[in-house]
Amino acid sequence: MSKGPGILESRIADLFAATRDRALSIDEITDNAYALGGRKPTRAQRLSATRAAHRVLRRVRELHERADKLRTEAKANTEAALGRRRTLKDLHDQEFLDRFWSEPAFFHPPDVPLEVWAVSIQPAGVIWADTEEITRVTERFVMVRYAGAIARLNRWGLWLCWAWWRGVMFVSSRTGRIADMLDAIWQKRYGARNGGPAATRMPLATAMQLLGVPENYTKADVLAAFRKAVKKAHPDVGGTEEMFRLLVEARDRLLAAIGTSAPAPKPSTYTPKGVRVVYRTGRSSRQRIGSTRYLTG
Repeated sequence: MSKGPGILESRIADLFAATRDRALSIDEITDNAYALGGRKPTRAQRLSATRAAHRVLRRVRELHERADKLRTEAKANTEAALGRRRTLKDLHDQEFLDRFWSEPAFFHPPDVPLEVWAVSIQPAGVIWADTEEITRVTERFVMVRYAGAIARLNRWGLWLCWAWWRGVMFVSSRTGRIADMLDAIWQKRYGARNGGPAATRMPLATAMQLLGVPENYTKADVLAAFRKAVKKAHPDVGGTEEMFRLLVEARDRLLAAIGTSAPAPKPSTYTPKGVRVVYRTGRSSRQRIGSTRYLTG
């Protein structure tokens, strides 16, 4: 059994890293893995390349999970050793940083595709914006096209927390970890002004506790926890309107903190499956309602 990625996996990982902004077909992956130069792949080549791609994606997921776990453990151990919870001022606290870096190292794996967002902290809340594209990734820097210019970002800083360019903050994590940091900055700047906008009035920690999501939650974690919670809290199943309202507010608060929102509900349909409805325009009638004559339509 192979102890590391083979040539197919390496080529596919390079392809994934170079094409983060679009989906790939099996033929494209196979062509790159076997260097076919546009020739039609065989069935065996397609199957082998598909399996190799799945192995790459599993490894990417495992490395992400490992890095997140090490980061969470290092933060928890540091807070336990110092006897205090990390706050915004601790970002530059040398005692905290020395203890934090003594924990097992975490890293950004070279074959893990990057995603970068630009973040602006304003009185209305934390505003997230997509970058146009990632043009190049090196060992030390990430070049991102943003607002028509190329931003040169520190790769290590981007993975650890955030990177700055011309006064714009860029982040590579759309999870609860970065949301907690951004929320702390917003609260320090604007939290005392009339309680802030409605979307930020529920504390992030309270929202996380209500839904029971992990500290480094994702959008999928929030939606799954919300669906599970409303099965017991909805008024139609014995819950209360107030509890349901709080769960909705907690869901919206957590999603807004990572720059996203819940999907819009699907419109109800009352047409039986398999039935084709055809609407025809009829002739209008001047007959008044209540007349003995039939209305034409």
